[in-house]
Amino acid sequence: MTASALWQFDQLSPEARTAADGAARRAGAPLSQWLGRLIAETAAAEGVTLGVAPRAVAPPPTPQPRAVVQPLPIRPTAPPRAAMPIPQPVVPMAPTYPQLMPEPAAQGPALDATTIMVSPLALEPGNVGVRGDEADAPEALVATIAREGLRQPILARRKSGSDGRFEIIAGRRRWRAAKRLGLAQIPIVVITLADPEAVLASLTENLGEGTLSPVDEARAYLRLLTEFSLDPRVVCGAIGRDMTHVVRTLRLLGLSPRLRGLIVAGRLSSAQTYALLDAPDPERAADQMLSDQAGVDEALRRIAAVPGAQRP
Repeated sequence: MTASALWQFDQLSPEARTAADGAARRAGAPLSQWLGRLIAETAAAEGVTLGVAPRAVAPPPTPQPRAVVQPLPIRPTAPPRAAMPIPQPVVPMAPTYPQLMPEPAAQGPALDATTIMVSPLALEPGNVGVRGDEADAPEALVATIAREGLRQPILARRKSGSDGRFEIIAGRRRWRAAKRLGLAQIPIVVITLADPEAVLASLTENLGEGTLSPVDEARAYLRLLTEFSLDPRVVCGAIGRDMTHVVRTLRLLGLSPRLRGLIVAGRLSSAQTYALLDAPDPERAADQMLSDQAGVDEALRRIAAVPGAQRP
């Protein structure tokens, strides 16, 4: 099977097809060849093994509401109070998560989640997080947790074959910060998720925070579409992004390792990052962006050094 077979062209939206056609024309190659080459090159660069072609997930009949794909909720929410003539105590309930892939009849009831307190030492990073390797938690996050506590639970699942151990789905930076601060107990939401749904859950929470690198976002899309062979429509529906955005983000993996490193390090803004895709010379465009930003930073530094000066 060629890499191009992994794409289902008839399922692309008109906007996504137009964006992909334009990129292919600029590269001087047919659309199928351009996308196939992009997938093959980026998969090899990221160490991802190409699987079978993405399978289309036919929507079940309308009477089955669980088949409707919704963005994954991460923070557990309490159910609304039912209107009753006499006040009754509200019993906390765990949130339910949508089933993203067909569920075999023998698999049992729908997924459920519970919130518990555990030691940070009972958690480990796992392999379903979508952020790249980080040596430590950001100092600002450590300071916030030291001041306010860990207010957002960590999403985790029980580690297979171990007793009392958990694998982090989302919240590795919060976990590292809690360990640095020496917290004895932290809240975690324990949920049963297979690898594809766990990656989607991690991606959804990190996109919601607005701090995920576009390159890490692209790597997550590549893994979902190749290693797990998810239908692109399922991915778009689960994360609340359209196909045009997913296609443009995947194209970032075609940039040079140097540019990808600058993006991951946060040296380029999101707008600057996507502008590189349309630049005739992305390397030169990035250098110009960095030079302009350096000039702004230097001007602000000099203003701040003048007694009584105010920043614009």
